[in-house]
Amino acid sequence: MEEHERAEAADIIRAIREGEVDAFVVREAAEERIYSLRSADLLYRTMIEEMKDGAVALDPSGLIVYCNAYFAQLVKAERRAIVGTRIFPFAPGDAEGFFSALDEAPAGSKRRELELRATDGELVPVLGAMNRISLGDGGDVFCLIVTDLRDQKRSEELMIEGRRKDEFLAMLAHELRNPIAPIRYAAARLRSGDPTPERLEWARGVIDRQVDQLTRLVDDLLDVSRITRGKVSLDLEPVEVEAIIARAVELARPLVEARKQDLKVTRSAERLFVQGDATRLAQVVSNLLNNAAKFTPERGQISLGVEAEREDGRPASVRITVTDNGVGIRSTQVPEMFNLFAQGDENQGRAQGGLGIGLTLVRSFVEMHGGTVTGTSEGPGRGSTFVVRLPLLEEPAGRRPAQRTDQLLSADADVVPRKILVVDDNLDVVESLALWLRDCGHDVRVAHTGEVALEEAPGFRPDVMLIDLALPGINGRDTARRLRRTPELAGTVLIAVTGYGQEEDQRLSRQAGFDHHWVKPLSFDALTDLLASLGAGRTGTT
Repeated sequence: MEEHERAEAADIIRAIREGEVDAFVVREAAEERIYSLRSADLLYRTMIEEMKDGAVALDPSGLIVYCNAYFAQLVKAERRAIVGTRIFPFAPGDAEGFFSALDEAPAGSKRRELELRATDGELVPVLGAMNRISLGDGGDVFCLIVTDLRDQKRSEELMIEGRRKDEFLAMLAHELRNPIAPIRYAAARLRSGDPTPERLEWARGVIDRQVDQLTRLVDDLLDVSRITRGKVSLDLEPVEVEAIIARAVELARPLVEARKQDLKVTRSAERLFVQGDATRLAQVVSNLLNNAAKFTPERGQISLGVEAEREDGRPASVRITVTDNGVGIRSTQVPEMFNLFAQGDENQGRAQGGLGIGLTLVRSFVEMHGGTVTGTSEGPGRGSTFVVRLPLLEEPAGRRPAQRTDQLLSADADVVPRKILVVDDNLDVVESLALWLRDCGHDVRVAHTGEVALEEAPGFRPDVMLIDLALPGINGRDTARRLRRTPELAGTVLIAVTGYGQEEDQRLSRQAGFDHHWVKPLSFDALTDLLASLGAGRTGTT
């Protein structure tokens, strides 16, 4: 009772004793007071029941003696199943840890972030505030009020994700502009007078390198898109690990050599096999090597090691380790470095290009093969180590040894002249491709529309037709359908050439009658290999 209430009560008692106030009037006032208190209690109870915070009354052992409807909703349980139980199934821990966590809240607030565990296992982030209420001889009761933070956490996560996407898009624009600039400079040099052989060689090298960089950027973006939509499929077969390593080193060597770095490859003495997609696994290792090259200074050291890990004396997995002595990774970045849109230090490695999604692809492809990947670093300036583990496969019978990196040959095979019809409405594309094919010794004709191609092809009878899909008038797929109905072209290999490379695009191309679906820019190596293979008959669809 408050001091003024005690004084008021004392005055009433004195007045009754001295006969100044009728007892009936006092009794009536007392009943009115009791009614007011009951009404206030009902009001407070209604407020607690209706508020959008969870409220719980606990004894010092954590026994729940009361909870409101919202708390029951938070933990997804019936109120009658909650009252009489302890708080700890819902607030993981014990009595001492639970109460001390609230006591350790920042000074002046007594509010602290906690997690409640719902009956279905969901962890609900809440902001908790604890107050002690003394009941005199009845002991103490603790009143816990919890505020649901899930919407706030989701908003924060969306803000962080949005910021990362904005940073990613800014980096994408930067990385796309980077290759375009030297290509433009090379073109300008070629236009300035008669180019010397040296200038031609320089321009060719610049354009080749920058187009390769653009192609890698686009391929990475497409791979991420397919992964996030669950559209990636693997072509699984027994693959020798040495073949994966050889291909990965071949892919990464241009960047390593450009930065004058020392790449040391330590191979396993055993022949090791995995069940996997050779292309994707080579991409995994080459991404790790390229990542190491980007973040390691010129003339730095990179090592690639392969070994079998054993359980009970038998090989169980293959361990592929990539180590560098580069810029390293901050401890705060290690947990997120495989996440999409996560970026490292802004100025580290940016000169070598990249969108920061290479490690995301690495993790995704490794996990699709049933493996794991980890990354560690002792901190900035102390390099980093990435370890991929893949389940080993018993050596298949009749397998030939993989070709080692130092055995790869670069001698060009003799070119067999082919008849090729190039169909594209982009003059620069069609003329440059035709010029290259003619220089290789092939008989090449060009068409800029589907209508012209349909008129030209029956009389020319090409071995191969390269057809852009986005043609004016009759599009590429409709052109292919009509060509397939032409008897004179029954043996012609039709190749769709396009900027679209999703699985649905490839499916539509196959339905239209194309043998291959190739994404721009064309790989000259792939085209050369296909033309060389025609002597053995038409190739199958891909």
